[in-house]
Amino acid sequence: VTVTTTADTGAGSLRKALGSVCTGGTVAFAPTLAGQTITLTSGPITLGKNVTIDGAAAPGLTVSGNNTDRVFVVNSGTTAAIRNLKIANGYGYELAGGILNNGSLTLDHIVLADNRVTTGGKDYWKGGGGIYNGGDSKLVLVDSTVRNNSVTLGAGGGVYGFFNANVTIERSTITGNTADDVGGGIRSLGNFTIVNSTISGNTSTGWMGGGFFHTDGVMNIVNSTIANNTAPIDTTGGGFVGTFTSANATLTLANTIFAGNSGSQCFFAPWGGGVVQLTSLGHNVATDASCGVPAPDATDRIVADALLGPLVDNGGPTLTHALLGGSPALDAADAARCPAVDQRGTTRPQGAACDAGAYEAAPAARAAALDGSLPQPLPEGSTLYFLPLLQH
Repeated sequence: VTVTTTADTGAGSLRKALGSVCTGGTVAFAPTLAGQTITLTSGPITLGKNVTIDGAAAPGLTVSGNNTDRVFVVNSGTTAAIRNLKIANGYGYELAGGILNNGSLTLDHIVLADNRVTTGGKDYWKGGGGIYNGGDSKLVLVDSTVRNNSVTLGAGGGVYGFFNANVTIERSTITGNTADDVGGGIRSLGNFTIVNSTISGNTSTGWMGGGFFHTDGVMNIVNSTIANNTAPIDTTGGGFVGTFTSANATLTLANTIFAGNSGSQCFFAPWGGGVVQLTSLGHNVATDASCGVPAPDATDRIVADALLGPLVDNGGPTLTHALLGGSPALDAADAARCPAVDQRGTTRPQGAACDAGAYEAAPAARAAALDGSLPQPLPEGSTLYFLPLLQH
């Protein structure tokens, strides 16, 4: 069924199309809707049947919650996919600003932006400015961006995973999200797998975990970049793993960069009766030694500066931090765990070995450039190349 109007209801609308499409069918959009906005005025769109929503034919199309309600609700037992859309300006009270997912949801080439949650007061279950994944739900976020979402008096500015939620984040960027409690980028009480992704520039204003705050489940991070996240003084702006109850919490790290986060890069908190593990599987690059308990792996590189470029468009569907010339992350990854491509879809490896983090540098970028602004001091083992124009 094809959507032909930006109207919220009536013939040709998205809401009408979802009501009439067959179970397992696809809702598409007319090319004339490219760059336009569907503004919801009669509440969120609830997905109660298996369906795919695909905006590929109308690039730049936005579905807006009009700053008054959530944009999508996925019911328990429903399998849905949303592709090639921007989901923005949603609002939720207590939880779920943009999307409330209680089913099985795939978000592919999605921008989830400028959604917000307000609450009646802080509590561990409240939050999810961008998306809230309920208990036993499933989310696959791929080639997507979660940005500038917020929670007032709650947690998980970008992504929230409740108990037993299963979340996979692949080739995606979570940036600019804010939580007044914990977990500026991510709040996890479930299970997360994060591969080839960037968590950057998120803020927790209440307590720990500007990048992510993880308890009560298993989080595995491979070839990702966690950078420039912030939290209050004397806490961790990077990643938190801990427990306050009898539940166990596990965080494993491989081929990943932790750099530029405020305070410590990682924080280990075995404060409950459960078992807490923070395990480096090796080949990580970090600007302190906090991301491995009892100690970093022998293959980890603890450095003063990971030499990351700013978060910009380096190609591909999402923003990334490039590796600058001489970065200690170059050729630092374990090939056995390295994905076939990086976050942008660039083939790995481009050098003698895969690079740590979400970005694989091109061969030309693998040496420090003599441009008058060399990083000081240069990382051990660096090679300088002198351009012909300097021969005199």
